Amino acid sequence: MLEASVLAGVYLHPLVWKVDFVWAVGPPFCSVLVLEGLVGRSIVQGEAISELLAPALAARRYSLVRTRLTAAGRRTLQVMVERLDGRSMTVSDCTDVSGVISALLDSRELIEGSYQLEITSPGIDRPLMNAEDFKRYMGYAASVTLNTAKEGQRKIQGLIVGVSDNGIEIEPEGKREKLTVCFSNIGDAKLLLTDALIKAAGDANR
Repeated sequence: MLEASVLAGVYLHPLVWKVDFVWAVGPPFCSVLVLEGLVGRSIVQGEAISELLAPALAARRYSLVRTRLTAAGRRTLQVMVERLDGRSMTVSDCTDVSGVISALLDSRELIEGSYQLEITSPGIDRPLMNAEDFKRYMGYAASVTLNTAKEGQRKIQGLIVGVSDNGIEIEPEGKREKLTVCFSNIGDAKLLLTDALIKAAGDANR
């Protein structure tokens, strides 16, 4: 059964496209990429899935942002994708991506049993997953959650003012001092929804 759900407007919120699958048991599982609530035989080959999907999506002018398998309630494989041209994802894009991913996963049988495939777009306040993401959004505001507190803070919000091979420089709100944060100490990071970011997203879709 195919179910499509557009949560809100194209610019401010992500799209979500869901497809149900019931497949045969796949091969033994090993290493993972991003997992939530999964153990033992339920663990998916996250790295293998990402390595399989990324080049195929790039060939269709999409970029793989993140993969995640959740086991709360019904098992869901969430694949976050964005367009390489910077424009917002559409329902048509989600349909295209879903077809590519479904065919690849079906051919390799990387996931055991039944699950729901969920194609999502990052939205404007997208997650920042690597150095390239931080470089792309230099000068924009971000929220960064640290693994280990820095100067008494676990969560920092401010402008991205520098990116190196090892980490970022961020200028916290209301302060002039810059903080240097190593990538290894970043637990989570995402853009903050600001007027500047909304304007940039709107310009990209013209």
